[in-house]
Amino acid sequence: MEILRLVRIVLSAFFGVRKRASHEADFANINIVALPFVAVFLALCIGGCIFGVVHLIAHSTSTMQGL
Repeated sequence: MEILRLVRIVLSAFFGVRKRASHEADFANINIVALPFVAVFLALCIGGCIFGVVHLIAHSTSTMQGL
């Protein structure tokens, strides 16, 4: 359950939708050592998703140029 809390904290920090009261409450009860690892993992996942979508769009438009 703590991993889900860490994911929620990191995603809300990425997108900037965090209230101060919930921010302070979460940081009182989490494992600070694991937080950077979760943040890096989620950043890689989001970057990979963006790269995949761009690759799909670029690939589909490059095959249409021959028509």
